[in-house]
Amino acid sequence: MDRADLLAHLRATHFESGDRERACSDATRIARFLVAEGARRVVGIGSAFDPRRSFTHRSDIDLVVEGIDAGEFYSISARAAAMTGFRLDLTPLEAATPALRRVAREEGVEL
Repeated sequence: MDRADLLAHLRATHFESGDRERACSDATRIARFLVAEGARRVVGIGSAFDPRRSFTHRSDIDLVVEGIDAGEFYSISARAAAMTGFRLDLTPLEAATPALRRVAREEGVEL
């Protein structure tokens, strides 16, 4: 693979410098929105919040949220997703698996 091919591959498979920061900034703004919509707690998990992990074009913003009314969850989730250019994975804590609850508790970033 020549240098041009390598650079093209890297651009296609990795975000530009600063994208993790933009994702975290978007996550903070989304968390404020979720709290305004009734969330008691919002926790960020995954590569956007862990600088030891790679943040690539496949990365998204993973948020675990507690306290959103189940009947409103999909509507609120859609509005939250529209607040960022990144994919948003919003999971209600009340429906999270034990493993996801553990990750949120042990590795999550309170927003």
